[in-house]
Amino acid sequence: IAEIICKDFILGNLIDSEIVPIGYEDFNFSLETSKGKFFVKIFSKVRTPEDCERNVDVVIKALEYGVSVPKLYKSKQGYLHVFKIRELTLRSCVMDFISGKNFYTSKKSIKKEDRLYLARQAALINSINIRPPMIYDSWAITNLPNEFEKKGQYLNKEDLGFIKPLVEKFNDLNIKTLPHCFVHGDITRTNTIKDKDGKIWIVDFSVANYYPRIQEIALFACELLFNKDNEEEGERNLKEFLKEYQKTIKLEPRELEALPTYIKFAHAMHVLLATYEKKVNNNNTEENEYFLSIGKAGLQE
Repeated sequence: IAEIICKDFILGNLIDSEIVPIGYEDFNFSLETSKGKFFVKIFSKVRTPEDCERNVDVVIKALEYGVSVPKLYKSKQGYLHVFKIRELTLRSCVMDFISGKNFYTSKKSIKKEDRLYLARQAALINSINIRPPMIYDSWAITNLPNEFEKKGQYLNKEDLGFIKPLVEKFNDLNIKTLPHCFVHGDITRTNTIKDKDGKIWIVDFSVANYYPRIQEIALFACELLFNKDNEEEGERNLKEFLKEYQKTIKLEPRELEALPTYIKFAHAMHVLLATYEKKVNNNNTEENEYFLSIGKAGLQE
């Protein structure tokens, strides 16, 4: 696969490649060639051709708006490249490899200046004038009732006691009436990379959708801004984040009122989906355990 990518994207001679073992669906790897280092995404077979095209189109739009996203490369087919190997049809895209580590891998605390930068990036993303075809994301907060119905049976008694009342409260929030916009939907420690020069990059727009605007902020609040060992710090981080975000996008009073409940929904989704991954898909990776642990801590808090 690496040799085919090098040839079709004219990336030079292959020197080395290495699997990037982060993520739940797509197959990612780095590629070192005589022309530099690149990041390759082979889209999961569960994604339709339209899903793959949609993913690439969204990244292109983000680049046009000045979002800190790695540069995409073209083959003769364009940014989305389709090829066959051993009777399999594979769809791929290639982008710059960012020399650095994501916040999850580095295990480093996130500085205030980085959180504020991400707040500005989130507001920039939410300002993008695009409404891509809806793609179903089982982890998305808006799918809490549906996913609970299918997967709630795998929760232990304590987690069920936290999550069931939230599901019942979901309809009361009347989410459809909240302001909607384009939302990345997965800006987490695994999808934010800090390079060797200190710049932060946002990756993986695979589940970006048209959602309630506060969905982006709720995800920040339950993960990148969250400190399971210090509740006050998490609250302070969110307050600073909101202040910076609203320099670009002013939230409506009803959004601010709904946000605390929406954050609880986000924690519930982490517990529900990570539990399912562990018990049904035998996903015992450190990444899955991480999302499960912060989700539990958030619900208990």
